[in-house]
Amino acid sequence: MRVLCLLLLGWAWLGLSGQEEERKPATDVLSVPPPLESAPVLYTSEGRRDPFKDLLAGTDVADKSSTAKGRQVSIDDLILIGIIRAKGKLYALVTTGPQGFPHRIQPGDKFADGYVLSVGESSVTFRKTTDRGVRLPQPRDVIKEISQEEP
Repeated sequence: MRVLCLLLLGWAWLGLSGQEEERKPATDVLSVPPPLESAPVLYTSEGRRDPFKDLLAGTDVADKSSTAKGRQVSIDDLILIGIIRAKGKLYALVTTGPQGFPHRIQPGDKFADGYVLSVGESSVTFRKTTDRGVRLPQPRDVIKEISQEEP
């Protein structure tokens, strides 16, 4: 039995070593294409906007955040969740829904349809100047109060 195993192992070894001998290293080397020459990138607008131009160039960083926030949210969508007193000033915490992030607002902050008129101890007064994109003939004040939850 041992002899048979040794013969099989020897035969397998010879078979494998024979396969290795048959393999010859490839003498053909793949030719590598020459590197591409870097040409300057030119853009022709052909009446379209240049995608590489900074859209907010010349505006202040503070202006960017207030315009982005002001144009996206309507006063009717805001939910008052708290009032904060910091450094002698009152700020309001508002959110746009149960899953929304809280935002700190103060008098003068603009929204899609108006701005914050005043912040009180338990309420915020907004001045609504437009309704669904239509300018109101007379601005309307909207007061949002903190609701006290009953135990």
